[in-house]
Amino acid sequence: MLARNLIMGLFALAILAGCGPTPHPAEPDLSELYQKAPRGPLPSGVGPTGYEIDLVIDPRRQRFGGSVTMDVAFDQPATGFWLHGQGLEIKAVTITDGASGPASGYWRDVLRSGVAWVGFPRRAGPGFVTVRIDYSAPFDANLAGLFRVQEQGDSYALAKSESIQARRFMPGFDEPRFKAPFSISLTVPEGYEAISNSVEISREPTQTGMQRIRFKRTRPLPTYLLSLAVGPFDRVDAPSLAPNAVRSVAVPVKGYTRRDKGDEIAYALSTTAAMVEFFETALEIPYPYDKLDIIAAPQWPSGATELAGAITYRESRILLGPSSGPAARRALLNIHSHEIAHMWFGDLVTPPWWDDLWLKEGFASWATGIVLSELEPDGGFELDAISESISAMSLDSLQSARAVREPITLNDDIRNAYDSITYDKGLAVIAMVDGYFGAETFRPALGRYIARFEDGVADSADFFRVIGQETNEPDLTKAFRSFVEQSGLPRIDARLQCLENQPPRVRIQQSRYTPLGSPIEQDRRWTIPFCLIAGAEGEKVRQCEMLDSEAAVIAFDELESCPDWIMPNADGKGYWRFNLDSPQWATLAVHFAELSGGEALVAVDSAIAAFEAGDASLASVMAVVNAGARRPERQVVSEAVSAYAKLLQFVPKDSDARIGYEAEIQRLFKPQIEMLTGGDDENNRILVSKLESFVARYGNDTALRSEFSNAARAYIGLRPEASVRELTSDDFSTALAIAMQDGGRPVYDALLSAVDRIDDPMFEQAAAYAIGQNTDADLNPEILALAISGEVGTREAYTLVSGQMGRDETRAQTWDWLRRNYPAFVKVIPGQRPRSTPRMASGLCRPEAIGELQRLFERYGELAPGHERALAEAKEKIQLCVALRAEKSDEVQRYFSLLVPVEAEPVENQAAEETTPDEIN
Repeated sequence: MLARNLIMGLFALAILAGCGPTPHPAEPDLSELYQKAPRGPLPSGVGPTGYEIDLVIDPRRQRFGGSVTMDVAFDQPATGFWLHGQGLEIKAVTITDGASGPASGYWRDVLRSGVAWVGFPRRAGPGFVTVRIDYSAPFDANLAGLFRVQEQGDSYALAKSESIQARRFMPGFDEPRFKAPFSISLTVPEGYEAISNSVEISREPTQTGMQRIRFKRTRPLPTYLLSLAVGPFDRVDAPSLAPNAVRSVAVPVKGYTRRDKGDEIAYALSTTAAMVEFFETALEIPYPYDKLDIIAAPQWPSGATELAGAITYRESRILLGPSSGPAARRALLNIHSHEIAHMWFGDLVTPPWWDDLWLKEGFASWATGIVLSELEPDGGFELDAISESISAMSLDSLQSARAVREPITLNDDIRNAYDSITYDKGLAVIAMVDGYFGAETFRPALGRYIARFEDGVADSADFFRVIGQETNEPDLTKAFRSFVEQSGLPRIDARLQCLENQPPRVRIQQSRYTPLGSPIEQDRRWTIPFCLIAGAEGEKVRQCEMLDSEAAVIAFDELESCPDWIMPNADGKGYWRFNLDSPQWATLAVHFAELSGGEALVAVDSAIAAFEAGDASLASVMAVVNAGARRPERQVVSEAVSAYAKLLQFVPKDSDARIGYEAEIQRLFKPQIEMLTGGDDENNRILVSKLESFVARYGNDTALRSEFSNAARAYIGLRPEASVRELTSDDFSTALAIAMQDGGRPVYDALLSAVDRIDDPMFEQAAAYAIGQNTDADLNPEILALAISGEVGTREAYTLVSGQMGRDETRAQTWDWLRRNYPAFVKVIPGQRPRSTPRMASGLCRPEAIGELQRLFERYGELAPGHERALAEAKEKIQLCVALRAEKSDEVQRYFSLLVPVEAEPVENQAAEETTPDEIN
């Protein structure tokens, strides 16, 4: 503060000189402010140097309030400045500068996105002013900003600040580039815990039943990383992070859960120290904050948020309780390591604006696989990372796909950057570059990049410049930019040529991947760090080349004979799909056992993608898919399951093709279930659960289906018809959904009753999913009415309606209802979800649905700010679905009709009822 007071004194004369002849300038007209208001980033030249927040937060009440005091620096004379605040009741604005005492300013709400204007009582600057704003606001009802929830009779208040929701509970500069220290004081009920970003330094009673808690001043933070949490939390003290070679001080670690759930956070706490130490050692930078809290929020709109020093999770993602299965443990490790990685990637070094979101989310996603592979080398986490990369490819196949780094000009478009492109394509590109250039080249440079921008901000240009300097690899930066700065997915066509007296050659052609019916034009070329495998006589030969042109030839000079097979994505680390001619697809399938797990994984994806692009026959593709179904790796078998799930849309119910499809599922996957059941390997147990779910729901295995249904009935208090299996959280969704579909209303009523009775967040989540999987058209109106009744949580409301949109039996009804009730629906779902609602219509695979969807958002689009990208995606997916069905339905039906078992009776003259992949869990 002394340094700041000196600066204030130095600027006092400048401020006085900057005061014009009119000491009280006229307030601008609101329409004038509206025209000038920034729709995207705030103007440069003005920003905070520090905040003091003093709030009264009592979750038992409907409102909160207090004051925020900001020290604001500006480099030009001004009569006010732009900032953010949304839905706040401003009681007073007090301006203090170096020229005079406090004076009243004024506040004007200008844009619905939360852009506001603070006016000075007189012209000032350049220099500093101190602005104190007294205000109050209601707790949010839709899990946004500072929201209030009730669980098991207790009330909690939590702040969801990311991405631009801090403005909902405090006035300030709500952009990531504005990093400043915060001094926070909270007045809360006695006996309640209060959590923020730094350690508590004092606690004293204020009035009857209330106490004021002060926290240590933070390191510089952006507003989106602020943590405020108040409630009757259970606190679990874990061992502190001990000093090590990188960090000289101990760091306290605590867990917070709602009442009586403290035991269930123990596992997460036990894994924390090893994860933190991994990042400290790898980056050679100590953990940045003075404590580390792990908070299990009773409700949270996303899986977790990296609030600095106070990471906050939806409790179903971080608690490990009596019902938790092995998949829940792995999911916990994934999300926990991701959020801890953010303490460096995003928190310590922050992207200045949301178009560089990949610099935190892509890196945290990539780091997850790296740290978990180190901590559990046999856990298969590197294959999980490749699976995540593949998951981005479907979205990246669309013309409407955004680039990893794409300019964001409007506040309403910010949340659209939180998608699979940022997270999973970002992960894939980083892993590809890391794999090609080598961990020993790339990773040490990351630590130096973090050190360069510690407590500050860095954009993509900063990252590319520093990494290029540190690695001295210009191709590394070139490849990065090629994939980060343009949308789309590369396709590699590889053709093996073996001519007499010449070494084997592979001709490579790159283009943009385009599915059937796509409006994409070929306007992309990438700098691809390309690696190819050729297999000959049981040996694998690897060739790598930086592919910068449209075509290239790779020669295998060391091979004396033509290779048996080629794999145009060595180790599966490249972010592209490939296509082969029919003979090479066949030989690849024959030699599938010789591939690595990552290579097998991308081969299955590329094969089904070639079919969807119209470039490969189904017979060629299924040879690869079926070879993948027999692999030992869980992730490869799961990718084969996903391939079969995609084909379900072409196979009408009550047809010969459906009989053959179901028989093939049982033929392929039941032996896997029988072989793997009973072992202790975690990956195998997870795979058995997935395969049982798929075979029971889509393979017409009535015995297995009944087994799930009976287990669910017993769990929710209905009398089972036979003995039951023991359910874990891994089976909840499958068992409850089957019971709901087979049992109808009695199960529906029992599920609603069980949610009130069974205090298990994973069960509650699965119960909402199961109700959404209802197939009874008569029950559909009641479920939809429940969704907007206010009797279920906001996340559950969304799950119910999206589930009914995903079922063939209820889709048409639900779509009609949604068009009539859209305003009521968006009022009850999480605040960050309305922009995504167009995607709910993606399964409407009929041409006229595009116009229906367009008209819905022409009418109600203002209720879903930022919906335009989701609308474009949904319309394009409908277009692609229509084209794919028109082109491929007959081929698929012929293929599966030939697989009808001899003992099965063919189905004649049955009407076709189609099912879409949206049904697949």
